[in-house]
Amino acid sequence: MTIVDRDQLLTSARDFADRALRAYLEDDTRVILANAAIAMEHLSKAYLYSLHPALLMELRNGQLDSLLHLVGLGAKARKLQHPKTISAKEALARVEHVLPTLRAPKTQLSQLVEVRDGVVHVGYLTTENTREILTAFLRYANELFEELEVGAGDRWGIHAELVDSLISHALTEIERDVRHRVAAAKLRITELLKRIPEDEHGPFMVARQAQTPLIFVTPTQRRAAATCPACKDEEASYFGEPDYDVDVDVEPDGRGGYMSYIAGAYCTLVIERFVCGCCELRLDGPDELEAAGLDKFVENYVDSEDYESYFED
Repeated sequence: MTIVDRDQLLTSARDFADRALRAYLEDDTRVILANAAIAMEHLSKAYLYSLHPALLMELRNGQLDSLLHLVGLGAKARKLQHPKTISAKEALARVEHVLPTLRAPKTQLSQLVEVRDGVVHVGYLTTENTREILTAFLRYANELFEELEVGAGDRWGIHAELVDSLISHALTEIERDVRHRVAAAKLRITELLKRIPEDEHGPFMVARQAQTPLIFVTPTQRRAAATCPACKDEEASYFGEPDYDVDVDVEPDGRGGYMSYIAGAYCTLVIERFVCGCCELRLDGPDELEAAGLDKFVENYVDSEDYESYFED
């Protein structure tokens, strides 16, 4: 006997949402919306079931067996071994009817239903269209999660920060793109570490970082250690140009003249790039660095060879 209930539908919805977000991070445009559409359907049905199981039944004759299954009396069904429930389109329509306060954009949700039904082929959608429809689903899902009293920590798993960045109205395109790349890098290293015993994670991270070549774009460019915003490894790399500030004092030389000497010297590394060999995150320029919450300068940067050659000149 097949059991359909709120928790089963909710678990399935979260599973397909996870698949959609993983596909988004991996740029697998073929299945992003297909998975999101199934997630939306199952989440809609979970909400309707939470109000009353009969809300999943089609309104036509001959559906008594489906109703028996849905209300937990499947053993009394005579013809159907499994319940026949409403379509994704009807599920969305019923949710919108019983929950008129929904704020998620209905046009994109309708497009997601058309993807589910095969009316719209994903190959015709641009990357921007795909993101807009996925974002509409995420906003809709958050509203239904609220109605179902699903806590924030139980909604999106490892994708929580990515979802926040996608549904935010305040982020710039650069900020949204950087958060996408950070989330993809985090997922990448998480999946890699799953295949390795936990006591080998440290040496594995060290080895991956060591194997990453240090590429200096100009002869004067230098490296400084950085903490990666994705995998938190502290031996990632900043690359930038040193900016020297020399403090020169002048004193009488005792012979009627003056002599100058260096009282202090300081160097600031002006960061231009960030590279992490562990999770393969790459960021370029001050805007991307700022969007990731990284430094744009390393104060009091010390490189003895640079100092010696600078003062010799």
